[in-house]
Amino acid sequence: MKYFLTVGLVLLLLVGCGNRELSTEPDYDSLISFIMKNQKKESAELYTACEQALPESIEKGELEDYQKVIKIYNKNTDIFSKAMTLGFLSSATTENPILKDSVFNAVKKAEKMTRSEAFLTSAKEYYQERNFTDEELNDRLTAYRAMVSDGYAQLLIERQQLTEALSVYEKIIEDYQDTEILLNYGKALNSMNRYEASLIACIEALKMTPGSLDAKAEILNTAELLGYSKAEVNTMIDETVFVGRNILRQNLLADQLNIPMPEFEIEGLDSLIITHEKFNDKILIVSFWATWCPPCLKELPHMNEVYHQYLDDEEVEIIVVSTDRDKFLVPPFISENEYDFPVYYADGLNKTFGVKGIPTLFVIDKQGMIRYKKVGFSEGEEFEKIMSWYIDEIKAAKDV
Repeated sequence: MKYFLTVGLVLLLLVGCGNRELSTEPDYDSLISFIMKNQKKESAELYTACEQALPESIEKGELEDYQKVIKIYNKNTDIFSKAMTLGFLSSATTENPILKDSVFNAVKKAEKMTRSEAFLTSAKEYYQERNFTDEELNDRLTAYRAMVSDGYAQLLIERQQLTEALSVYEKIIEDYQDTEILLNYGKALNSMNRYEASLIACIEALKMTPGSLDAKAEILNTAELLGYSKAEVNTMIDETVFVGRNILRQNLLADQLNIPMPEFEIEGLDSLIITHEKFNDKILIVSFWATWCPPCLKELPHMNEVYHQYLDDEEVEIIVVSTDRDKFLVPPFISENEYDFPVYYADGLNKTFGVKGIPTLFVIDKQGMIRYKKVGFSEGEEFEKIMSWYIDEIKAAKDV
């Protein structure tokens, strides 16, 4: 897992940006100073600072800082936040052997915490105000457990504890599978010369994300170890992509909604105000994002491609809605990245739409009904193709 993608996203989702005593992006020295000055005053702000400082202290090799901060942070009674913070320390890298051992022990502790009743109780308290259904909460916690366990298994592999790592992965995939975890599982199998099982895992990974270059590379490497020719491997990959796309398309289009689009009035970067009525008799894509959200930053270039793809299509409109609290960050971000799609400020519209995490987008038909909802962005997903499936399905429905 990528450190700045995974840890940054999770911490922002967990603790938010409400700390008034720290700057929006405090530097490392400011974080440590704040923690030391306030260590005897247990507060959300203190633990937020610890959550930000811990991975940085590892990356910087600051053993003394890490030991001081972890001692303070271990007093945090919020088991959900603590398990997530400690669990994702696996993504921080260091050459310091003492730090490596400390991180391993912290992640091992977190992995155990995610399976405790206290973790579930704490998570329910955290998500209660966000109106998650039991099913939504269970899905999210299952994914979080898998991510923390994946990090723990990776540390086990680094320590050459391959049998233990494989056991962890087998527990993970009983409950949860995604492309990255299946690929990591495949690599663990390869380390133990279990090439056939590894190839199966990598094929399943590609089937889940047909555009994944990493999955294709792992299939190529593993299949060659088994003696397959390049022609046979290419055929294997092509067939897997074909099957994967068909399964994905069927699953996405089967998950159709029938919810009226909320009425709204929002202001754009150009200060112009629009309402929902502007999109009468249009297929509308509404995408919610923020400048601080790593998956959003990966999705936006693809959204820009989709915008240009449908620019001359009079039936389709696309708006991109920023949920940033610090609105002043948005215009320069859009300008620097040379995005052309129209951008608006949410001003609560995300709550009106029931957005519980970003990026989230909605595809709305010409009658103003929300037909599809897409949450998150995965590395290697064929975003443009997925959007074309949604739009084409809505267009086809009107002709039936």
